Amino acid sequence: MYIIYLRKSRLDSGAAVSEVLERHERILQNYAKSKFGCEIQENCIYREIVSGETIKDRPVIQAVLNRIQAEDVEGVLVVDPQRLSRGDLSDCGTIIRAFRYTNTLIITPTKTYDLSEKFDRKFFESELMRGNDYLEYVKEIMLRGRLASVSEGNFIGSVPPYGYDKVMVDKKPTLVINSAEADVVRLIFDLSTRESMGAGAIASRLNSLGFSPRKKDFWTAASITEILHNPVYIGKIRWNWRKTVKKYENGEIVTSRPKSDKGTWTLTQGKHEPIITEEIFNKVQSETKNHPRIHKTKKLVNPFAGVLRCECGTAMSYQPQGKSEPRLHCIHQQHCGNKSATYKEIEDAVIQSIGTVIEELKAKSVKTKKDFGYNDIVKKIETELKTVESQQDKLYDLLEQGIYTNEIFMQRNGKLKEKQKQLEKSLENARVLAEPEIDYTEKILALHEVLEILKNPDADVSTKNTLLKKSVKEIRYTRHTENHTKWDSTPFTLEVFLKL
Repeated sequence: MYIIYLRKSRLDSGAAVSEVLERHERILQNYAKSKFGCEIQENCIYREIVSGETIKDRPVIQAVLNRIQAEDVEGVLVVDPQRLSRGDLSDCGTIIRAFRYTNTLIITPTKTYDLSEKFDRKFFESELMRGNDYLEYVKEIMLRGRLASVSEGNFIGSVPPYGYDKVMVDKKPTLVINSAEADVVRLIFDLSTRESMGAGAIASRLNSLGFSPRKKDFWTAASITEILHNPVYIGKIRWNWRKTVKKYENGEIVTSRPKSDKGTWTLTQGKHEPIITEEIFNKVQSETKNHPRIHKTKKLVNPFAGVLRCECGTAMSYQPQGKSEPRLHCIHQQHCGNKSATYKEIEDAVIQSIGTVIEELKAKSVKTKKDFGYNDIVKKIETELKTVESQQDKLYDLLEQGIYTNEIFMQRNGKLKEKQKQLEKSLENARVLAEPEIDYTEKILALHEVLEILKNPDADVSTKNTLLKKSVKEIRYTRHTENHTKWDSTPFTLEVFLKL
């Protein structure tokens, strides 16, 4: 079995993704017909339409690597080796190991690479690294081009800010006012300057009036703050205000876009029309500066920080109550309807839930030791499916050779398709019933450690949080009630999702 992998490169400038992929598919299908006597079937064609430098950011190449490990794939057809990866040494190594140890060929119209062969492997490695070097060079050239375009006052961001639409004028990207959104922007600045309202209060006012942001159902304080401090509304272009920063954490490259320090980003005069006067904008900046946000302490006080989330997906916030007991609540409580709970209530419920999870894992560990035979059934059905696929390949060969007529081919292919559907359905059912072969011993021990430290009132909060995050992916909180009072005793539920 052979598969095709298609991906648009940064070097394919001036053409749409679909055009590039269609052109490359024609090249590879013509090659397949001349080499193998038939085209590659649609279910064996993988098209990467997202932009990403690393394998982690490219789900389709991940699917290809999984398939060559799980199935009897003889080779992968690509236009050139660099379509597989132009990433760093780590990604190149991942690609090479995957193809080398699965004995999968990399087939291009000009050369076939067998990575089990030393010289092919060396040549393929040099091709990937040459592509990586060229990619870095192209990125530098593109960065210079972006800076030059920004200095001319063009808007080169992919998403226009609220209040504007992105258009092309004389083949240059710029912004034009979106009248409906611009009215909301003016109202935001008006509420800030004339009524001295904070970001949270402005968000509540807009939500009560029925205004909604572009991609979400309601305004938040963060989205209002972003608008109040964005100089685009006075006709400026801000560039590199949030640079992409990469860090190596826990064995992976993690990207973030923190705010840049003042003086490190570019601010130029744009070509677009301002919505707000500089006088109003500067007044907002001055008032914000005169009322800085003061943090009483930077010490972590909530062991569930980053783990406990409301049913709506928002992180639960720790809120001191003076002399009363602190509470945990969703900052979007008025929209999602989830009521808050005291810290003690949630702590006790988490301890109880983790205890329940431990018992479930213990029972599951015992069950996995029993042989119900479902795993053998899964393997048997998978083998049958491979046989059907092989029979389908032979059908195409016999049709190409003229041994089968179109009528005979359609008849027999139809029967094989029907059998394939039945097998796929049986496989799906068998996989549901099959017991996963997972050793829960380490997970149980880790959860016991979490349980003990949560029960200890004198334990360090940061240590509690760290241990919890190692074993628990998320704890989801739900508390709906018909009672419209701020606090009530309606029971709540917790769902614990582990890092398995």
